[in-house]
Amino acid sequence: MKSWWASLRAKLIASYVGVLVLALATFGAVAVLVIDRDLRASLDTRLTTVARAALNFVDVEGGTARIDERDRAQVFALVSPQIDVAVESARATILSTTPAPPGELLERARNADGLFSLHTAGSGLRAVALPILSNGKPVGSVIAWSSTDWIGDTDRQIAAAFVLAALLLAAVASLAGSSLAQRALDDTLERQRRFTTDAAHELRAPLSVIRAEADLALRKPRDAQAYQAALATIASEAQQMETMVSTLLVAARAQAERSAHVVVDVLAVARGVCLRLQPAAGAKHISVDVATGEAKSTGDPRALERAITAIVHNAIKHTHDGGTIRIWAERRGATWELRVRDGGGGFTSDALQHGLEWFWRGETARTDDHATGLGLAIASSIARASGGGVTLANADEGGALVTISLPAS
Repeated sequence: MKSWWASLRAKLIASYVGVLVLALATFGAVAVLVIDRDLRASLDTRLTTVARAALNFVDVEGGTARIDERDRAQVFALVSPQIDVAVESARATILSTTPAPPGELLERARNADGLFSLHTAGSGLRAVALPILSNGKPVGSVIAWSSTDWIGDTDRQIAAAFVLAALLLAAVASLAGSSLAQRALDDTLERQRRFTTDAAHELRAPLSVIRAEADLALRKPRDAQAYQAALATIASEAQQMETMVSTLLVAARAQAERSAHVVVDVLAVARGVCLRLQPAAGAKHISVDVATGEAKSTGDPRALERAITAIVHNAIKHTHDGGTIRIWAERRGATWELRVRDGGGGFTSDALQHGLEWFWRGETARTDDHATGLGLAIASSIARASGGGVTLANADEGGALVTISLPAS
């Protein structure tokens, strides 16, 4: 058990940490790509600007590109630690801000017009070549270029920072996740333990009666009437157990099933439920008033019918003889709220706090042999599975008010 517990907790922590690290890694990868793109776009803009500025200082005389000493100084003033400039004329370099411009760059620039990239001497270069024109014919070119190695270095530094942040986050998340996983598992196991204990308690009572009646009947010979009485008691308790097991199966199905959701009219379902429960309401001379109209939601029709049945059945049970049950729906933004107000004495403070818990029963319900304390809990579980919920309140005009909230369609 301990190894299983440790394994489950480790898996939860690993999942928690994995999701966080994956999210940060994805964000980091996207960030590096965006920054790399922006840096390269910024470099292209600066190269083009420098080349165009240098082009303004080049003169063309007799079909030959020339540049005087004063203009040379102006061109040298344009360059930066990252950008170099060269001016080519008739396959000869007449100006260069670096002592030895790469031969591959000059050769490529003679046949290029605009931005281009190349690798030379193990280094990446980004360059732009602008033609020098004389009567519409190229007589040379202005070239501005820069190494792109610094962009790669920047990318690697940013990636390393994200990796370091991911490692730190993983360490912090492991510590925090351990605590969160421990609390989540404790809460889940506690609820499971409470559910199992309550179910066992509810089933033990009829079993004890059956065992006692059987032992008493077998202790000594009895007449037929005594045996019939014992069998009647056993049959009644067996029926109670069957009801309890059936209800438990409904509860388990409400939590586990994942049926396809379709558009369903909540008020139409409520009217069908009330029609089916009319004999129970009629036995207490209770009138059930269901609003007209439509309230379209998305969910499992059969599960929704079980939820509404549990709520209306609970309302009939607690409404005084001759009372009224009112059912209507209200739209609240993206949610439909189906409201069921009974004609009883309303919820106690304990019922408002615990009424949706599995197997919880109020003091009055404990004297009812058929009460299981599962009806509202099942309805709440079904509503949550549909993206909604159930709330309990006391109506201002008297009586208990149960609201089942469902997403509007």
